Amino acid sequence: MRFPALQSRSFVLYESGNVFAQNGQWITRIVIGWVAWELTQSATWVGLLSFFLFAPTIVASPFFGVLNDRVPLKPTLMVSQGIVTLSTLVLYLLHLAGQLGILSLSVVALVIGVAGSCERAARVAIVPRMVPLSALTNAVAIHASNFNIARMLGPVIGGFLIERYGSGPTMLINVLVLLPFLGLVGFLKVNERPSRKAGRKSFFGDFADGFRAAAAHPIIREALLLTCISSITVRGVQEILPSIADGLFGRGAEGLGQMVAAGGAGALVSAVVVAFRHQRKRPGIPLIGLIAVAIGTLSVAGLGLADNWTLAMILVTINGYAGTMIGINMQTTVQLTVDDAVRGRVMSLWMVAGIGFTAVGALLLGFLVDLFGLPATLVGTGLASLALCVALNVANAPSTKRVLAEMEKAAG
Repeated sequence: MRFPALQSRSFVLYESGNVFAQNGQWITRIVIGWVAWELTQSATWVGLLSFFLFAPTIVASPFFGVLNDRVPLKPTLMVSQGIVTLSTLVLYLLHLAGQLGILSLSVVALVIGVAGSCERAARVAIVPRMVPLSALTNAVAIHASNFNIARMLGPVIGGFLIERYGSGPTMLINVLVLLPFLGLVGFLKVNERPSRKAGRKSFFGDFADGFRAAAAHPIIREALLLTCISSITVRGVQEILPSIADGLFGRGAEGLGQMVAAGGAGALVSAVVVAFRHQRKRPGIPLIGLIAVAIGTLSVAGLGLADNWTLAMILVTINGYAGTMIGINMQTTVQLTVDDAVRGRVMSLWMVAGIGFTAVGALLLGFLVDLFGLPATLVGTGLASLALCVALNVANAPSTKRVLAEMEKAAG
């Protein structure tokens, strides 16, 4: 069967709700990024606001991961998404009252970032509990397709609404877009892990076990580190697109929406390619994931040298393709390798690597662009990231080969 994950009614309902939630989240990002640029005309502030949206993932996700291994996931999703929706409403009310400045924008972005880190940690933990393990790769790819359709449409919708109606009405429309997901979560059937109160370690004991499980396994360790490095550059560059689309090419909010959508289109193609591929049978990081790391980091360096809008759009599309290919393959590698007893904790670390380090990249790249200029920053960070990823893969190869041999021996 080509799409085995779609045999799960709960997974279908979940992804149907995500159509609204993901588009709403992308519109939120466009609105916050654009308002920050309007208020300051600074790439550093744009990067900082993106940092506020995603940096809480670095600190909070591991704690939410422990929580997700202890409590039911459905209520966690509803509460966290509810806070995101309410915060978006607060953003509109502040705008309506004329009190939306860069500081209040930063506070709301930070609240959305904290709630979003909880929602994302629950999201990656809940998918394997709605589909059989044999359909997991397909489920991750379909979820990524949904995410990247929103990544393609959401920024275009957001840019169009801002250009046509202004930031305030766009915020109000976005509140309505975020609501349907909350209703659908209640209908999900999730295979929650049985409660294990007897012999349970302390919260921080469980927290430490998650770190040890990730650090001790060479395949999980390499997948997480490659995700960290590529998130800083390959995904990080997507977070400073306002300074490229308008600051470099003068294309305004509509151009920003087009550029973000180009990255989303590349990412969507990547997710569809994975969804149609045969299910992975061999453990470990696949070659296509390693190739995507090389393509993605080189696209960042190439974007630093782009001297016209068409070339920049092509490179952003390639960047989106590579970033999603990296994300799907690294996430699937970890999901298929990790012990289910520590899945929530280890997958929360993947969220730190994939989302949290994107925030680090946004802040770092925004600062470096203001300091050294766009070309030098993107060329330098792109090539440096490629060199680090190659060195990591070479250094980790002996341990990976040993573990793969042990896993294959145990399986057969």
